[in-house]
Amino acid sequence: MARRRIRMRRVREVLRYHFEQGLSNERIAGALSMSKGGVHNILSRFKLSGLAWPLPASLSDSELERGLYPPQVDSSESPRAVPDVEYIESELRRPHVTLELLWREFSDSHPATMSRATFYRFVRQSLPKDVDLKMIHKGGDKLFVDFSGDGVEYIDRNTGEIHEAALFVASWGASSYTFALALEGEDMEQFVRAHERAFRYFGCAPHALVPDNCKVAVIHPNRYEPHIAALYEQFGKHYQVAILPARVRAPKDKAVVESAVGFVQRYILGRLRNRRFFSVGEINEAIAEILEQLNDEPMQAYRGQTRRQRYEALDKPFAQPLRAQRFAVHAVKSDATVAPNYHVRFDDHYYSVPHHMARQKVDIYLVGNIVEIYHDGVHVTRHLKQPGNFGYSTKDEHMPSNHQFVRGWSKEWFIDRAGHIGMWTAEAVKLIMKRHRHPQQGFNSALGVLNLARTYTPQRLEAAARRAIHFRSLSTKSIRTILEKNLDSQPLETPQQCSLSLTPLEHENVRGPQYYTSSQGE
Repeated sequence: MARRRIRMRRVREVLRYHFEQGLSNERIAGALSMSKGGVHNILSRFKLSGLAWPLPASLSDSELERGLYPPQVDSSESPRAVPDVEYIESELRRPHVTLELLWREFSDSHPATMSRATFYRFVRQSLPKDVDLKMIHKGGDKLFVDFSGDGVEYIDRNTGEIHEAALFVASWGASSYTFALALEGEDMEQFVRAHERAFRYFGCAPHALVPDNCKVAVIHPNRYEPHIAALYEQFGKHYQVAILPARVRAPKDKAVVESAVGFVQRYILGRLRNRRFFSVGEINEAIAEILEQLNDEPMQAYRGQTRRQRYEALDKPFAQPLRAQRFAVHAVKSDATVAPNYHVRFDDHYYSVPHHMARQKVDIYLVGNIVEIYHDGVHVTRHLKQPGNFGYSTKDEHMPSNHQFVRGWSKEWFIDRAGHIGMWTAEAVKLIMKRHRHPQQGFNSALGVLNLARTYTPQRLEAAARRAIHFRSLSTKSIRTILEKNLDSQPLETPQQCSLSLTPLEHENVRGPQYYTSSQGE
């Protein structure tokens, strides 16, 4: 009886904190060393009891207890209904379904059979041991991905060297339906292509991907604002899938994929341990056979259901349909150096980036027919893929506002520097830069011409430039070839033919040959 009176005193305190002080359930629970569920239960019972606040002064603890906890129906009079835990576990994985909703539905069907707290406790105790009530994943929602700690060895037929293929694993949160694939490495390109293969294997896409903070996917792990690798983020956008890295130091976030990885290592790798492979392709052929067995094997924890059966019932109906267009990464170039003219070479074409990124390292990806450029994991720009003709693709917003280049470089600067070598070199540089839409695009070629002066005398470089102008073959490569083959020493047909080619090249901002002749004589 003493315990009952103490309990009712605590009930009165809960009611007082709630009605008189307006405290939240969480603060009431903290003040009285109770659980939030306990506070919620008391307030819910009070609401259904028909009692009103403030309580009558004459209301005893016994009367309050009878109001909050009315006598249960005698089980001998009617059989007690028991919740169908298998149905509950299945329903909880459906979108928008909560345990609270299922309790209310059960209570409506079986009045006065089981309190909310008893219902929750019964469900929690009856679920399979590997199911955490707080971590039940909604069907079609999350796909957990990771690399296995152990790989599969294969032998190079040509060299006899032994290599280890990485093992990629993807597992659905609700059904544990699993995909596995051997890869040549753990780089970003391989990682993304493995996801593409997984999506095609499943025939649908999740609403969210949960990588286990592997370095290739998450550049800077952070519990609240992780830095996702740029290409991986773009893959998610392509399929409209959110990327939610497992939280740092949150083991329950990783339970599904770690369980899948461990199971794959035991189930698949164990069966492959005595086999010899000579390529990653051979490994994947073997994995594909065993993977079907894995997904069709009954699971004792789920009353003999298979992963495939649970996937068809829980995940696939609520997943996203796949886009018809694949996310295709055709080529990757890592750590490419941006030239001083803020263009970077990819597949024999030059693409611009913001001018302040000159001389910095960038990563380049070809996705479909789009060239995507990233710096330090951050997307910088994109260009339409162009033929490999050593041409330039330049965006106006990438240029310096006043057309001045870093370190004071400009069209005039290059022509002036070339003029110190000679008038023909200056004319050649002018012609080379005139070929491009923006003068800055010719800086690489112009710089190449100037650098030839480190190897050859001004006299030879002048003769080579004159010959290149004469034959209208203006490029650094042409001038270098003339010098390497000593063609600069061979006479031209007539001086007039050479001088005539200069007429259309004159420009008011360019100094003529007379300037360089007079300046050299000073």
